[in-house]
Amino acid sequence: MSRPSPLAISVGSVRRLLKEETTYRTELTNQEARLRRWESEGDGEDDETTGNREWAIKQEQKQGIQETKAIFGPLRDKLLSAVAGLEDLLSSKQAEQLSEDEVKEARELITRAKAG
Repeated sequence: MSRPSPLAISVGSVRRLLKEETTYRTELTNQEARLRRWESEGDGEDDETTGNREWAIKQEQKQGIQETKAIFGPLRDKLLSAVAGLEDLLSSKQAEQLSEDEVKEARELITRAKAG
């Protein structure tokens, strides 16, 4: 089996990081929706149930949402670094040996990464 080309490795890395970013954004949206639902529930509950719900809300805010938000900075840095590597590869002499489809896919990924 032949080794993957540097372009294939770079494209795969950018693609994986974009997918990871999308996954975390979906997770954050779901966590925020769950938090809103919990905050709106609870009418007619006794004090103990209300206390448990309030604790769950605080945990969701502190642990879930804050931890998910903290991931975006380092993830974005990794993605931009991978994009820079891909751009360098496309501007090198090796790019002359690449197929038009490979270059097109790489440029599309670069555009998606920079837009997000």
